[in-house]
Amino acid sequence: MKCVSYTRTLPWKNHQGELTIAEQNQRIAAYLAEHKELDLQKKYSDRKNDEKARTAFDQMTNDGVERKFDCIIVASMYYCGSDFPAVRQAIKETLYAAGIDLIVLDEGLDTRTASRKEVEDYFEAKRCEMHAEIMFAWRRKQGAGFRLTNSVPFGYLRRNGESNMIKDEEVAPYLSEAFSRYESGQKMRNIAKWLNEQGVDPPMKHKKRILGKSYDAEPDQWTTDMLRCLFRNPTYTGATANGSRQIIAENCHEPYITKEQFYAFPCNMREGENKISIRKSYKKPNPLAKHIVCTCGHALCWHKDKRTGEELFYCRYCRAHKENGKNLKVPAATIYKKVMAALELEHLEEEKLAAAIQQGAGKKAIEGVRAKKSLQMKSVLAEMKMEQFRRVPLYESYMANEIIEEQYHAELMDYEEAHRKLNEQLTAIMEDTLVWERALSLRNPWIQQMAQYKTPEELDRNFVKKYIEQVTVTLLDDGQVEISLTMKTDEWKQMLSRIEVEGTDSGTKE
Repeated sequence: MKCVSYTRTLPWKNHQGELTIAEQNQRIAAYLAEHKELDLQKKYSDRKNDEKARTAFDQMTNDGVERKFDCIIVASMYYCGSDFPAVRQAIKETLYAAGIDLIVLDEGLDTRTASRKEVEDYFEAKRCEMHAEIMFAWRRKQGAGFRLTNSVPFGYLRRNGESNMIKDEEVAPYLSEAFSRYESGQKMRNIAKWLNEQGVDPPMKHKKRILGKSYDAEPDQWTTDMLRCLFRNPTYTGATANGSRQIIAENCHEPYITKEQFYAFPCNMREGENKISIRKSYKKPNPLAKHIVCTCGHALCWHKDKRTGEELFYCRYCRAHKENGKNLKVPAATIYKKVMAALELEHLEEEKLAAAIQQGAGKKAIEGVRAKKSLQMKSVLAEMKMEQFRRVPLYESYMANEIIEEQYHAELMDYEEAHRKLNEQLTAIMEDTLVWERALSLRNPWIQQMAQYKTPEELDRNFVKKYIEQVTVTLLDDGQVEISLTMKTDEWKQMLSRIEVEGTDSGTKE
């Protein structure tokens, strides 16, 4: 396997224990000595004592796009590129997607053996690490004292320059008691009444009092809405959450309650770990609503039998689906089962195509597309060149007074319009080539979507909305059904038909 190495003088993060370029090369050489299958082709190095130096890194990226090598070796991720956004864009989203592997010696990352999810998790961990360092540096500039923002909820404090929150000892006993009372089944209005009796300031009033701001206009009584915001905030489990109450990191500070207690609260019982809602179940429990149609083109109707409780689908409009004068009905469970089976086939097909692309079938297909597009571009460029030559005799006729000025400008405008259209054709061909290059690589949206697919226990609307565009059902006379599944990214899937996969004629299943 052809590989290259990359080193640099300065890291993009304050790395513990600086590594000189010589030390980085020494580690890489020791690794290559143990792995004879790797053939070092070239060494890239940014030797300038400048944090923004990236000349060699950019050259390596360009060479990787041209597939001059198959693997990159670095001693540490912190000594790879000028900053993390540049590393993620070049390595993960460009080179890795094109089939170039990455080996990081310090952390033992080897994308040749790691799964795509492990690679995604690795880069996500680096993103979180970089974000935490930026926020820490920002807080340190703010000076001493407490800082209370929307990310610091009631019951916590955070000093400027510190990354972790600590409990607010003034209100911690009351808040812990409020959680205990709600867990034992007390109503929110009773808990709010108890807090008011104890003289505990509501969150906004307490916050402004600590910050030394005027709080006379703030409400001085607890309400159920205030408590609901507290009980639905996963920060109290020791986690860090975003504005949508989605957990992005755990075990960040001292918790008030456990994760299990939090999700056992009545206001949090509906959704999973990162989705908290008190909404009731769907009024229309049909998960395929607005996505399921009959072959006649009309939407299938969902119906629940009042006597048996069985869910059924039927076509109200198609006369061909009549049996003894009644609308033919099919159990919804049958259709759901076939949809799940079709999704599993899509997932297996994605794995097969992804493996074929990694083995070079995608590169071969891209080369074929490029060859075809190159011919089209040459044809357009030839026409543009001819247009340029046609202007010469026109200008000579004008200078010889063979045509008047108005006629000259009119014909000149025609030439310019023809040139503009040819230029648009050339731009369209180039853009189409980029689309095909994306479609025939691991960056194909259909491959990326199906790579994240996990078999659900049952169909629900959010799952269907994410993956499925339409389910076309053919109702048969014997009470059976046939379905045709159209994915959200079906257009991208169709473009993969150019890739040849062993065991099939066209590379994809019909």
